[in-house]
Amino acid sequence: MRTIISMLALSVAFSSQAAWTLDGAASSLRFASVKNDTVAEIHNFSKISGSWQDNGQAQITIDVASLDTLVPIRNERMRTQLFEESTFPQISATAQINPALVKDMAVGSNQQLKTELKVTIRDQSQTLNAELAISKLSDGRIVVNTVAPILVNAVNFKLEGGVAKLKDLAKLQRIELVVPVTFLVTLNKN
Repeated sequence: MRTIISMLALSVAFSSQAAWTLDGAASSLRFASVKNDTVAEIHNFSKISGSWQDNGQAQITIDVASLDTLVPIRNERMRTQLFEESTFPQISATAQINPALVKDMAVGSNQQLKTELKVTIRDQSQTLNAELAISKLSDGRIVVNTVAPILVNAVNFKLEGGVAKLKDLAKLQRIELVVPVTFLVTLNKN
C-alpha cells in the first residue's frame, strides 16, 4: 500500500511540472502610452517568467519592479501610484492553450490562434482577447508573440485614479486610458 501511495505522489509531482518554461532573457513585454494627445512612448517590463503545463495551462508573471520607461522618476511614480507595487508586486496573465498545437507542428513552421487571456493587475482580473502566433524553432524551443496589440483599458482594472495621479504629478493635460500591449516570449521544453 505504501508503494502505491508513493507512486501516486510521484506521478502527481511529475504531472505538475511545467512542460515548457519561459526564457526571460529571450522574452519581452512592451506597452505604449500616449500623453497630451500627441506624445507616444514605448515602455517595457524586463523581468517576466512563466510556463506552459502539459494540461494546457499557460501563465506569465510580470515583475512590476522591472518596469522601464527610460525615465527613473516616471518608473518610480508608475510603480507606486499606478501599480501599487508594495501591495501588488506582480501582474499575471493565464490562458488555456492546447499543447498538441506544438507537438504536431514541424520545426520552422508557425501558426496563429485566438485565445482569451485572464489578466490580473493589482486585485482586478479581466478576460481579454488575444491573437497569437506560435513558431516552432526546434523540438525544444518555441516563440509565442502577439499578432495584434492587446488593448488594456485602465478603467476596467480600476487604474484611472492612479492615471489621474500620474497626470497631476507630471503636470500633463491628458494620459490615454487605453494602452496597447505586445509580447514575444520564448519557451524551452523541460
